[in-house]
Amino acid sequence: MTSTQPDSRASSLTDDALQWTRLEVAFTAGIVGCLLFATWQLGDLLARDWLAGWVGESELREDLVYYGVAFTAALAALGGTTRSLAHAGRFRRTVGRSLLWYGALLLISASGMGAIEYLPEVAAGLFGAGVLIAAVYVLQQRYFTRERIRRRRLRNDNCPQCGSDLRPEAHHCSQCGRRMGEDCPECGGYLGRSDRYCADCGRERAEGAP
Repeated sequence: MTSTQPDSRASSLTDDALQWTRLEVAFTAGIVGCLLFATWQLGDLLARDWLAGWVGESELREDLVYYGVAFTAALAALGGTTRSLAHAGRFRRTVGRSLLWYGALLLISASGMGAIEYLPEVAAGLFGAGVLIAAVYVLQQRYFTRERIRRRRLRNDNCPQCGSDLRPEAHHCSQCGRRMGEDCPECGGYLGRSDRYCADCGRERAEGAP
């Protein structure tokens, strides 16, 4: 008898906890629904009554009012509750979770409706960004390749590797040590960076050599 009494008490406590949890869920859903309804009604009141003179017939200003209220309320709910839930009691945690759900659902719904409403403008912006990215890629591949940069630096008497100034007739860069010429494959003579032909045997310099 003594062993069954604690078990019955434990089971009753567990049932009470489950019932309370379900009650919390019901209260949370009710709070979230009421807050969402109140938020959109506040936006409607601002757009059609309090700020009607500023909004006028402009759909853009009306959307600014609605989405401004929605995003402000969502961010305030999310930012205010995430800091206060750590050391809160059960009642405050229930209210805090309700506000978190409210802020998250409001943010998701407002973002989704805004994206659907302004999808053509968003698509145009993304298309423009894609065109600019493609243009940068083409320019880099056509005019800013490693070989073109190297040749441009050599024409300006700069080191093709580090870009520093080269001394006249220098065989090596004074900053990075790269050799600026090459040995002639025909006679072994030295070919300077501006030489097209070997001064000893007259062999033409290989294309692309430094």
